[in-house]
Amino acid sequence: MEECKIQQMQLRQFKEYFGIDEQTVKRWIHKKAFPAYKQGCRWYVDISAYYKWREQEHINSYKYTYVK
Repeated sequence: MEECKIQQMQLRQFKEYFGIDEQTVKRWIHKKAFPAYKQGCRWYVDISAYYKWREQEHINSYKYTYVK
């Protein structure tokens, strides 16, 4: 998937664009330092920070794999 050129998205748009369940995103926000912020009653996701976060999460998930 090519990277999105938008700087930020509402949570509703984000979950539809990336196909991620809303409960999953909310869990990430509260437990995994997901790059989102709340303004008023709406959540927004910083898209460039999301790509960096996603890359770091991928690295962290494989850091304990056995390498010769």
